Amino acid sequence: MTVHTPERKHPVFHPEALAGQVALVTGGGTGIGRATALALAAAGARVFLAGRRAELLAESCALIRRAGGEADALAGDLREPGAAERLVDAATERFGPVTTLINNAGGQFAAPAETITANGWAAVYRLSVEAAWSLSREVATRCLIPQRRGLIVFLAFSPRRGISGMVHATSARAALRQLAADLAAEWGRYGVRSIAVAPGMIDTRALAQYPAADVAAWTASVPLGRLGTPEEVADAIVFCATDAARYLTGITLPVDGGADAWGAGRPAPTLPDPSAAEPRAGEPNGADHDP
Repeated sequence: MTVHTPERKHPVFHPEALAGQVALVTGGGTGIGRATALALAAAGARVFLAGRRAELLAESCALIRRAGGEADALAGDLREPGAAERLVDAATERFGPVTTLINNAGGQFAAPAETITANGWAAVYRLSVEAAWSLSREVATRCLIPQRRGLIVFLAFSPRRGISGMVHATSARAALRQLAADLAAEWGRYGVRSIAVAPGMIDTRALAQYPAADVAAWTASVPLGRLGTPEEVADAIVFCATDAARYLTGITLPVDGGADAWGAGRPAPTLPDPSAAEPRAGEPNGADHDP
């Protein structure tokens, strides 16, 4: 099945939609993180990026500056003690108080549940959950709560059901969905919103680690019939940061081409093959016939 991926012909957001905002994006060197940083900057935000590889962060910053935006970055491992404090120090010294935090950093690997060691499990949780919480708390207490405004975004997974071979990653992302809801309930009194954005199968370089047959099967389970792009996830995140979403908080927003809604353990329905012979009047359709 060949499905066309629509391309954006015009900017989605006004170039000043996020004017005055300071966005902090983790995992900003590649994939969804880079696309989100570029989209936030294109909408007028000043963007500070974090990640482990300085050269990739530098590339992201260069792309933003080339497009007329403002960006800076700090390389480091968010799992290290004091990393959250150092990152917020650097971001606020460069651009002022953070108004939008995008917790995009995360890591996972495919493995049968029975083979995941305690160290492998802890490695995923330390980055996906513990580091995200540490940074969210640091940004909230130092920037968002004092300003009585702001947004925290957590990156979750879709579909929101059992996924074989990813128990460590999916359970960690489920924890982030709940954290987004809990913080929305608790910090809403300060004007702070908290949202989980749940991408489905997105066409990034990370897909290269998975067998082609698996990717084809995942694609077949998407009602829109194709993989998503990092830019499509980025646009959803930018929307959440704009005033248009000012009354949205505590939700999980799937960006998955309908995969979460489909929810079945078989491929999504497709258009009939025009070359296939149509059944004659009164003749049962073989696909639905019960022998």
